[in-house]
Amino acid sequence: MAASGLSFGPGSSGLLGSRVLAYTLHRWSSFSSTYLPENILVDKPNDQSSRWSSESNYPPQYLILKLERPSVVQSITFGKYEKTHVCNLKKFKVFGGMNEENMTDLLSSGLKNDYNKETFTLKHKIDEQMFPCRFIKIVPLLSWGPSFNFSIWYVELNGIDDPDVVQPCLNWYS
Repeated sequence: MAASGLSFGPGSSGLLGSRVLAYTLHRWSSFSSTYLPENILVDKPNDQSSRWSSESNYPPQYLILKLERPSVVQSITFGKYEKTHVCNLKKFKVFGGMNEENMTDLLSSGLKNDYNKETFTLKHKIDEQMFPCRFIKIVPLLSWGPSFNFSIWYVELNGIDDPDVVQPCLNWYS
């Protein structure tokens, strides 16, 4: 599956030394009807069609995001629909790495079944040393409605992409 070419633009995130990181949709397991993976690039909480929805809940289902450049990814924010929804992620995992074949477990968590955005801190240090990622993989494990497909409405990544900070991390990591 080809990258979409759509990206989420950089900007200020409010975290000290951190900013919104640009990414594209790189690969995905499946999608249902018009619920395309690139729908997660835009935050439209009042539009029920503005989401990625998996074709099934049979594992593995996933989205792989490719960052514009190597970055220390410090947090992930999930936007949601304006009402509770059976397809919201009750359990999910997030992985990251410099390539798709060798990823580190960054987070194992779940979303509340409500309309509020949720931000999670991602593991971004090994032995107190920050490490870079080029790819982020989101793996839904369980939806709020039993046997429903998975939906992700919006994803924002925050972190550091300043080459002066990231390059020493790359040198250490490789």
